[in-house]
Amino acid sequence: MTGCRRTSVLAAGATGLLVAAVLSAVAQQAVQKKPLVDSQVPGISGKDLTVNQQGKPEQAAPPQLTAFTTKEGKKGWKVVIPGNRPLATPAIADGKVLVGGGFGSHEFYAFDATTGKTSWVYQTGDDGPTAAVVADGYIAFNTESCELEILTMEGKRVWKKWLGDPLMSMPAISKGRVYMAYPDSKGNRGHQLACFDIKTGQEFWKHPIAGDIITAPVIADGKVYLATVEGTMYCFAESSGQLAWKEKKNATSSPTVWNGKCLFSQREVVLVKDKNGKEIKQQTEQLTLREPGQAGVYVPFSSTKTTADYLDYEKRKDHSSQEKSFKKADGAVGFSLAPAAANLPQAQMNLGQGSVAGVWSYQGSRPFVYKNRLYSTMGDTVKCVDPAGNKVLWKKNLHEDKNKHLVDAAVTPPALVNGKIFVGTVQGEVICLEADSGQELWRATVGEPIVFQPAVAGGRVYVASSSGSLFCIETGDANDHGWLMWGGNAAHNGMVK
Repeated sequence: MTGCRRTSVLAAGATGLLVAAVLSAVAQQAVQKKPLVDSQVPGISGKDLTVNQQGKPEQAAPPQLTAFTTKEGKKGWKVVIPGNRPLATPAIADGKVLVGGGFGSHEFYAFDATTGKTSWVYQTGDDGPTAAVVADGYIAFNTESCELEILTMEGKRVWKKWLGDPLMSMPAISKGRVYMAYPDSKGNRGHQLACFDIKTGQEFWKHPIAGDIITAPVIADGKVYLATVEGTMYCFAESSGQLAWKEKKNATSSPTVWNGKCLFSQREVVLVKDKNGKEIKQQTEQLTLREPGQAGVYVPFSSTKTTADYLDYEKRKDHSSQEKSFKKADGAVGFSLAPAAANLPQAQMNLGQGSVAGVWSYQGSRPFVYKNRLYSTMGDTVKCVDPAGNKVLWKKNLHEDKNKHLVDAAVTPPALVNGKIFVGTVQGEVICLEADSGQELWRATVGEPIVFQPAVAGGRVYVASSSGSLFCIETGDANDHGWLMWGGNAAHNGMVK
């Protein structure tokens, strides 16, 4: 048995329970004996294979490609990936669109970026490929359960490494190294940030951190920055792994680094009065700047503060349809009860997320700097901020129902290229705004919820839906190019200029 694929055994009576116990023991033993590095084992390319209940590969339904025109007149193509699972941000490289088959899948796909035709399919040993990260001819992603994988651009495995269960963030790449956070299931079960050689899998360094991280590490100016799900900010030296500083600040997004300054979204609980005059706790969120150096001087951007029920787990548990779908997705991969290594109480307290699938999908109000302006989507509103003067220059609400209780983020983090902002919405729209003014330039309705940040390349915007579809939309401007994966690039620090 490879990896730690979870199987559900339905049994009746004592005999069934005994069989389940024996199978569980055998599976655990197989996982423990599995080597940490599995090198030079080719992936399965050119075919779409899954594994049946007997563990044998079988032909699966191929992705379905169709051309379409939105009701607004935008043309493009759509690929429906088997399983209809939530998909993460695609990556664009070498004329290909690279995307995992979704939370719970065992496939990773490459499609032609122009036509949408399938180039190759790679089968993972474990489920839940994250968004792809691409640099220097290598593709990196990790499965939710439980491996970091490195492929060539032709879909051949270079190496993979079993890290721990579950993996709820994605890797970053810089200078021939790949950075990944994981629970040390074979050690003290605490979380680690580790640095590996992207060609060989050799470990250069690792350092303990407070828990899993929000979305991905961010690399800038020779340093690795991250925020854990319970809100602690870290900064490490990229080459040696030496800790520069760490501070718990209720961070609710991964950071962006600009002129040595660290920008992130931050949660704060305030007391407000309800309609009966009783004081109650209210979650709020704002953008915050950390000045360079070890002094730890933080400057909150009070002008950006907003009510943030989407960070309140008690409200989400009762009112969020998204939270219910995440719980269902957890159950489908054997997480009816999440493992202790997931540390879900941390995510519930700080991010309002109570499931592995929810943390896997969570990106928060991640800010990005573009042409010395700070852009972020907070809940349902895109904001443009002067980071030097703590002033909101413009904001635009993109939520259709202004009276609806907002317990889920309604708009993706922004992609910023060519003087434009591209976002997706849970209403199933791709919207393009002018970066300077916030004026809407166009929108395209795809009809399926979009949760992950778009990618933009070659005059096309690529978005993946929560229903298992990959969309390519022609923007009409060939200069719309440069946001090639989640976070803009393999270091995830956007297009800072």
